[in-house]
Parts: sequence; C-alpha cells; structure tokens
Amino acid sequence: MPPSRLVAWCLLPSALLAATSGRAQEPGETIEVRGEPPQGSPRAPATAGTVIELDQFGGEIRSVADVLLTSPGVSIHALGGPGQAATLSLRGATADESLVLLDGIPLQGPGGGSLDLATIPVTLLDRMVVNRGVLGAQFGAGALGGALELLPRRAREMATGGVLLSTGSFGTFRAALDGAAPAGAGSAVAGVQLDRTAGDFDYARQVTPGLPDAPYYGSTRQNADSKRASVLARLAQSLTPATELDFLTQASIGDRGLPGPSSAITLHSRELDQSILAGLRLRSANHDEVWALRAWTRFDRVELQGVQPFGDCIDGTPDCPRIDQRASDVRAEAEGRVAMGEAQWLSATVSAGQERVHGTNIGAYQRNLVSLAGRGDLTLPGGFALHPAVRLDKVESDAGASPALTASWRATQVLELRTGWGLSFRPPTLNELYLQSGGIAPNPDLRPERAWSLDAGATLRLGDTTINGGLFWSQYRDLIVYELFPPAKVKPFNVGSARIAGAELQALVKLPFRLFAQASYSWLNAVNLRPGDQQDNQLPYRPPHRLFARVARRDDRFDTWAEASFTSAMPRNFFGSAYVPAQLVLNAGAGIRVAGPLWIHLEVRNLLDDQTLEDLFQYPLPGRSIALIARARL
Repeated sequence: MPPSRLVAWCLLPSALLAATSGRAQEPGETIEVRGEPPQGSPRAPATAGTVIELDQFGGEIRSVADVLLTSPGVSIHALGGPGQAATLSLRGATADESLVLLDGIPLQGPGGGSLDLATIPVTLLDRMVVNRGVLGAQFGAGALGGALELLPRRAREMATGGVLLSTGSFGTFRAALDGAAPAGAGSAVAGVQLDRTAGDFDYARQVTPGLPDAPYYGSTRQNADSKRASVLARLAQSLTPATELDFLTQASIGDRGLPGPSSAITLHSRELDQSILAGLRLRSANHDEVWALRAWTRFDRVELQGVQPFGDCIDGTPDCPRIDQRASDVRAEAEGRVAMGEAQWLSATVSAGQERVHGTNIGAYQRNLVSLAGRGDLTLPGGFALHPAVRLDKVESDAGASPALTASWRATQVLELRTGWGLSFRPPTLNELYLQSGGIAPNPDLRPERAWSLDAGATLRLGDTTINGGLFWSQYRDLIVYELFPPAKVKPFNVGSARIAGAELQALVKLPFRLFAQASYSWLNAVNLRPGDQQDNQLPYRPPHRLFARVARRDDRFDTWAEASFTSAMPRNFFGSAYVPAQLVLNAGAGIRVAGPLWIHLEVRNLLDDQTLEDLFQYPLPGRSIALIARARL
C-alpha cells in the first residue's frame, strides 16, 4: 500500500463529478400494494436505509458531506476544509464501492472513480436516501457498501422560490437562488448555487507525531481556496393524464487549490473541473402498470496544474506538464412494473450504454455496459412481505449476477422487523485498468471485486419516538489494493480480502416545546483477511465508533439547533502502528424571522476551536468558524 500522501494524490483525479441524471421513482410516485408506502427507497424495500429531508436544516450552511453525517453507517473521507474533495464510505466499504445516484442515475468521477461530494450543490436538493448493504441487485454493479440517492428539487402546484446569501470565516461566501412554477401542461424548476472560500484558516500540527507528548506548532493553511458554480433545471410536461415527459440538466464548474496534507504541503497545485449532464424521461403510470423510457448523457473534464506524485511544481515550466482527463457517458434505459393480482408486483429493467475516457496519462478507452434486472414485491398475510431481486451486469468482458432477497414483517403497529441478503461485484474502473501517471502503473488484468452481506434490523414506533436498529455481516474478496511495483511505482492488484461487521442505531424523538432530537450510532469491526503479516489487523480509515446527536427547535419566528459529532480513534495504516486521534466537534446556530419571509441566521462550527483536527489523510480541518446567513422563501 502506498504512503498516505501518495494515496491522497491518487484519489484526486478520480474523485471528481461525472454527473448524470434522468429521473427516479420517488415515494409520491411509488405504487402502494397494501398498507403504507415504503419509508426508504422504493428501489430497495426492506433494506437498511435513512431518509434525510433537507428542509429540516432551514438556513444552515451545509454541504452534502455534512448532511450525510446525520445517518448511521456513513463515513466521509475528506481532503481538507470547505470546497475540498470529499468522498463517501458506507459500512466500511471504499468510496469506489459506494454508489451515488442523482435522480436515479449513477454518478462517478472521471475514469469511473468515486464521486467528489463537494461538486454537488446541496441547496438544489430536496432530500437524500442512504441505502446500506450489498445492493447490486437493486442499484447495479459496484454497490458493495450501499447507495446514496440524491433527489433534486421538484416543482409544486404553485409558484415558489427562494434565495440564500451567506458570508463567514475564512472568506467563505454562498449565494443560492431557485424557483419553480407551473409551465404549460406541467411545471418548471431551476436553481443556481455559487460558493467561494479563501480557506486560509489557522491550524496546529505535530512535527513528530510518533513521539509521546510531541508539541504542536501553529500555521496558516495556504492554497486552499475554492470557487464553484452549479446550476440545475427541470421541465416536466403532461402529455396525457397518465403520461409525463420531463427533461433535466445539471452543470458544475469549479476551480480550487490543492494544498496537500500537513506533512507535504503543496503551494502550487490546482484543479479545474467542469461537468454537464442532460437526461430525458417519458413515463406513464396507471392503476396496475408503470412503464418508463429514459436516456441520458454526461461529459466532464478535470485539469490538474502543478501536480506531481510527490510534492508540486510551478505550472507552465517545462518539467511541470498539465494533466488533463476527460470522460463521457451515454445510456438508455427501459423499465416496467405490472401488478400480478392484488398483492404482487413484478418489475423489470433493461439498460445499455457506453463510457469513454481519455487524457494526458490515459489513452482513449471505451467500454460497453449492458444490464438486465428483475424484482418481485409480494405482500403476504400476517404483515409479511418478500422482495426477491436479481440483476445481470456486463461491463465489457466482465460479467456477473447480483441476486438479493429482502423480507419484512409488520408484527404490530409498533414493531416492524426486516432482514436481507445480497451478493454482487464491482468491475475495475478505467483508471485502475489503464491510468499511468507518475508513480502509478496500470493493470489491465484486474478482476472484479466481490462481496456478500447479511443483515437484520427492527423499527420501533412509540408515539413521537422512532428507533431503527440493525446488525450486519459482510465479506469481501479480490479487493483491489495498490502495491509497491519496482522500481518506484505502485500498481493495483486483486490481493485484498476483508470481513466487515457492525451495528447501526438511529433514534428520532419529538419532544415538548417543539423540540426535535435525533441521534445515530455506528459500530464497525473491519478485519483484514489477507494472509500474511497484516492478517486479522483492523483495516485503516474505518472508525470503530461514530456518534452523532442533534437537538433543534423551530417555529414560525425562531430557529435554534445544536449538534455533536464524535469519531473514535482509528488505524492510519494496515499494521496498526499509527492512528488518527479521536475527534469531537460541536456546532450550534440560531435564526430569527425579521420581516415577512426574511430570516437571519448565525451559526458557529467547531465551538471548541480545536485546531488540531485532521481528516484521514492528514489534511488539516478548520478551527472555529462563524457564518451569517440571510434567506427567504416564498
């Protein structure tokens, strides 16, 4: 495994947005077979899931990564402060093994790598659904840890709109504007979000962290500035009472410094990225059948300036070439759902497409993708429900089946039990197969990673209290691990295997005086099964314990909230010889409606002003920060 700073550098080109979109089923669109509609994702019934409604955060300044920390089973791998790259890990799986979907369409970085969450505009989203487990049958190859669904804002029956302006510490600024209104025989919605930060926060680090009681030295973060603009628009038109055609487009452009970890600061490295997507969907729904046709395409580009495998260089000099990588994707999909009596539905989906990549350090490559999926939803007497599913994916020469079976039992109005099993695979990304850059060597002989999982859980509803809990066990083999490759490179090989088990708990409570409390806890036991001197050690960068708690009060005049996030110490390498210290972060805020729809908010993050905080790859995190927000919604 390469040193942490090389791993962090390798992640940068593959952690950028390659946004794609069409339109997914939403709970308002699901067809109720019997009883209440599913509370999680309609694509993955009876699985472990968390629905995050973004309206609950009001005028708070959040990123997608910040919001996800409210859910159990989630870890965020960040590369510094605001505006810097951040990727998602579900149940200890890597970022490449955790899918992200925008309106039902998988997103990925250039070359098929993990998605950079910092490129997604949170103010243009309605909600998120976090689905956990090996869910290849429900979401496609690659969902070995789970899948995150991002659902954009939708138009309402009446014209609505909103505006948000904020300014805060470290030169941070945000402006967001969105509107929705009836249009013709349907509706239209559009929004834009602008973000900027100087990123020049103070931090403290140890020069010799391996020594006991090593002193901390203060410094100021440099080359951590970031600018980003994102837009989203959707137009939907009713062709008949049962048929709708909708078009969605989303684009993002960003420019940010790459400051490097505190142990290897890079003052001259920068990254520019652009992405655009467009999706079209025709959908019809009536009492006993649903069908949809959709197609989408996307293009994205990333340019790295002043970047080298070790250290940086001055852009424009002969020994400092720019690294350019471009990727595109085009796909089409047909899906149908039909009632088989009063208590059973059958669903089928077929899709096909092609993805391409080319750039400075990777030739022009393309591969074809084809998939066929089916699922049954069967309601049985006594409150039982079964959901068998299977999906066949073929990614160029790699092919595999992803079967799954989930079940639920509504024992009483108070208690519901669920269980599930799934098996799937993740084909190597184009970057893993063909990227050759500096210290990275390609490996076109890589095989798919494979995993299976088993989990069980329960939901308890007691008046104004809802408690969700569950246990899971998963096993991985043929994991792709970067190994030293003489004389001075690293190369990916299928040599990893692991066992990851854990527990997840979430509680939501409505309290007197309009107070709302929520808490989530995750326990993770991630064990390396690779034979050798690393066997039975804990996998690095997987916190054994993570706890989040939040209390909020909101009425038509005042808004207050406070939250705490605790992450336990975790190994920093495969040998357990270095650890990321435990972290506790406290945040709070308050708002008041000053006139009509106008609200003014003040929020403080990292109340303890802990300037020693670092992310997993030793990138410093900001100390105390203050933001002033003005917002209005009509």
